[in-house]
Amino acid sequence: MILIVGGAGQGKLDYVLQKTGYTPDQVAHSPEEAKTKPIFDGLEQWPHLDEEELLTANPDLILICDEVGCGVVPIDPAQRAWREDVGRLCCRLAKRAERVERIFCGLPMTLKGDKPWN
Repeated sequence: MILIVGGAGQGKLDYVLQKTGYTPDQVAHSPEEAKTKPIFDGLEQWPHLDEEELLTANPDLILICDEVGCGVVPIDPAQRAWREDVGRLCCRLAKRAERVERIFCGLPMTLKGDKPWN
């Protein structure tokens, strides 16, 4: 599994599609779709994802998640809890991932993994 993180609008999906040669129709936008497609974009919308079930079904999945923990801390407790849940999910996934990259301004920074993946 590969985890790609970065802020909104930083080019994460474009980077993954260019790197892999996959097309937009091969991108999942829900955990159910992600069991059978190679890329799952929008992970931050599913902070209570059963990652064990998902990765058992699709161990080579490329996960893309917006960074949501930077910036001003929201006043709304539910928004703070959501950000915390997404952060903890990403920590668990990063620990399991073969490779973790952060995309900033369309440029990749490898955080984990030294083997090329293209």
